[in-house]
Amino acid sequence: MKIFSPNSFVSDASSEAVSKLVSVPRGKFGITGASVAEKKSRIPCRTAFTLIELLVVIAIIAVLIALLLPAVQQAREAARRSQCKNNLKQLGLALHNYHDTHKVFPPGDIVDSPTTGTDWCTTGNGSTLAKTRAPWTVMILPYMDETPRYNAFHLNAGFPTSSNTPGDATNTAEAARSLSKLQCPSDPNSAAGVPNNNYYGVQGGGAVPACKNGSGNRVFYLNGILSTNAKNSTAHVTDGTSNVFLIGETRYHLTPTGRSDKIQVYWASSALLNTYAAPWNTAAAKEQINSISGDGGTRDTLDIATRLFGSKHVGGCHFALADGSVHFVSENIDLNTYRQLGAMNDAAPVGGLP
Repeated sequence: MKIFSPNSFVSDASSEAVSKLVSVPRGKFGITGASVAEKKSRIPCRTAFTLIELLVVIAIIAVLIALLLPAVQQAREAARRSQCKNNLKQLGLALHNYHDTHKVFPPGDIVDSPTTGTDWCTTGNGSTLAKTRAPWTVMILPYMDETPRYNAFHLNAGFPTSSNTPGDATNTAEAARSLSKLQCPSDPNSAAGVPNNNYYGVQGGGAVPACKNGSGNRVFYLNGILSTNAKNSTAHVTDGTSNVFLIGETRYHLTPTGRSDKIQVYWASSALLNTYAAPWNTAAAKEQINSISGDGGTRDTLDIATRLFGSKHVGGCHFALADGSVHFVSENIDLNTYRQLGAMNDAAPVGGLP
């Protein structure tokens, strides 16, 4: 006798219903008889962007980059400019610490020749480079936490004036080693391994120099704080320490890429006194800021560097004043005012820095 259980009956009924559903003829009740998988396989499936969509996305990204890039560049330059200003501040502090110790500021450069007469700069040390001594950039090294670098120099021996007029071998080798504390990050010519200097001592100011070389393009002034063989103290700054330039930015220091023969000036170069005379690492407020195009990495600046100051910053350059403060001075400053700020004892400008 066969016994049916409710579960087996339901199971058989369900199987029969499913069998009937599957066997429904094509077209009945609008059902084609195709399986769900077959229906799906007939629907086109996209797996990537079309070319037009890709081009639109690229265009949007390009527009965003074009909008953001100037802002990023400005932010980077602001950071570089801030670092450059801080470098100048530290140099001013080092000069004042030197003054506190020695009661005078260091000379811009030291030569074993008197700075008297009208042609002293062209008849001084001549080709006898043993008479050149350390510039101010070397004298302040102990006050910049660079005592090992200072001790590496032979202070009683000759210093190089440029790469083609070397001095003592040790001094020339040390001068050829770069010093980042004298480099502004905004200047593309400043880098490790390049003995560039973006901060020149102010040797004076005015329309007429105290002495000049044979061509007249390399000038010496003696009315500034950091002039040749000077021993100036704050007492000599009768115009007031807040009215006189002490150090200024330059972009005109000659680097190896400025000339085809690779001649360069070092951050530790001293003054040359002969027909080709020049007081390297100092300059005068003679010609307007940034008024000569180019820089020490793109052109020969041997006949330019001593006559003006400048920078890679837009609109002017920084100066450290004799009171230790640092100011950004516009390249559109009145030329007479600018020249007067370079001199320490001309009773001008009235009112000080604009």
